[in-house]
Amino acid sequence: MNTTAEEKFEAFIWDDKFNTHIEVVDTQHHKLVDLINRLGAINVHQTSTIELGAILTELANYAVYHFNTEEELMKQYEINAKHQETHIKTHQHFTSQVAVAAKLLLESKDISRQLLAPLLKYLTSWLVQHILGSDTRMAQEIIALQAGSSHEEATRKANAFMTQASNVLLEALNEMYSKLGDKTLEVMQKNQALEAEHEALRLLNDQLEQRVLQRTAAVDQVNHQLIVNNAELLKLNEKLENAHTQLLQSEKMASIGQLAAGVAHEINNPVGFVNSNLGTLNKYINNLFKVIAAYESAETQSNDKIFEEVINTKNAVDFPYLIEDIPCLLKESQDGLARVTRIVQDLKDFSHVDESSWQHANLEQGMDSTLNVVSNEIKYKAKVVKEYSGLPEVECMPSQINQVFMNLLINAAHAIEKEGTITIRTGKNSDEVWVEVEDTGKGISPEHINRIFDPFFTTKPVGQGTGLGLSLSYGIIRKHNGRIEVRSELGKGSIFKVRLPVRQTQQG
Repeated sequence: MNTTAEEKFEAFIWDDKFNTHIEVVDTQHHKLVDLINRLGAINVHQTSTIELGAILTELANYAVYHFNTEEELMKQYEINAKHQETHIKTHQHFTSQVAVAAKLLLESKDISRQLLAPLLKYLTSWLVQHILGSDTRMAQEIIALQAGSSHEEATRKANAFMTQASNVLLEALNEMYSKLGDKTLEVMQKNQALEAEHEALRLLNDQLEQRVLQRTAAVDQVNHQLIVNNAELLKLNEKLENAHTQLLQSEKMASIGQLAAGVAHEINNPVGFVNSNLGTLNKYINNLFKVIAAYESAETQSNDKIFEEVINTKNAVDFPYLIEDIPCLLKESQDGLARVTRIVQDLKDFSHVDESSWQHANLEQGMDSTLNVVSNEIKYKAKVVKEYSGLPEVECMPSQINQVFMNLLINAAHAIEKEGTITIRTGKNSDEVWVEVEDTGKGISPEHINRIFDPFFTTKPVGQGTGLGLSLSYGIIRKHNGRIEVRSELGKGSIFKVRLPVRQTQQG
């Protein structure tokens, strides 16, 4: 919904994509939309503060009622604890924000559409984001549980669905870009026509002095319109910037979903054989107890028959094999747990969740962590060859650089149709370092090579790529005052080289 102070409120139109398929939740969402539309339809010049306060109070109270319903559902179905915590925090934040905004609005001496519009924009934007994000994810987990899935399987399905659901936001943003583009062209055309009229007025003033006063007024009007148009263009640019920020967040969510799937796959294998070994070890220990019990009996009844029974028991349980195999099982179990620990540490190193500022990092270590995280995408298609030169630490944002590495590695794997090689090289030139990713894939055609960094450009089939990976990587490297170079030959493969300064003279 786009509104300005002078425009009429544009109603929140319900769409099927907002349905979570949890009846009580969808019913309450409809009620919230109705209340927001009632608030938007208010005539600020004819509505008293009391009437406005009543609607705001009803909206706030119903939001709290709705939030309580969702939180009870999450407790009832024992929804993933991490999601519950995040979900409840968004409820609390929304409630506090609406309370502050309502207080400011009601304390104003002159209630105007300029004051009401930001609140309406916040309410609609927040509700759309919350329904398509937190509520949809919660609903997917509940639906999976109702269908008989375990809690772990329901959590996995909900997370996988949200990775796919990011396409909804992309479609909405595409539509917004289209509308903003049309509006920009319209304004440019108007400016061009107004400039032509301005020139015509200047010529007429030169030729017809007796009409100077009349034409001067017309020129003033044209200038005023130009100022209005320029202000409108500034607003459009601000909206484009906001859309770009949402687009970056959508791509980040898709990346996190992809990482989660890969990590889950890698963790399941070692955990599986650890559990199996521990089960077998339990049986062995029970058998050992039988042997020990037989020996205890032999100590109290010293006769040949009892010792014969001990020997038979040892033979029945293959006592020597137990003594030999138990240490091996324990060793395998310890190795498996160590592998799980290493995978989790690699994910932490890759994402740098607690490190969002500029710092000094080892790019080769970052590449190794990224390789481990995306190994599930690569190991069945390509052999990885490392040719590291030993780089110095580089001033950067490690999590963003790791995201670039991830995009380059996954693109290299996707370019290899059956089996191939991915070679990673590093080096240093003067005050900059470089990291190179080479694949033996199908290569990039000459007509596409100059477009690969454009947003939304992709050669992959529909549904298999957003066309944002290289565009976002290009933006990240530019922010680091670096550059990405590409060389490619059809049928032979491609080389992407990232160059970064060792020290940042100006941080973006």
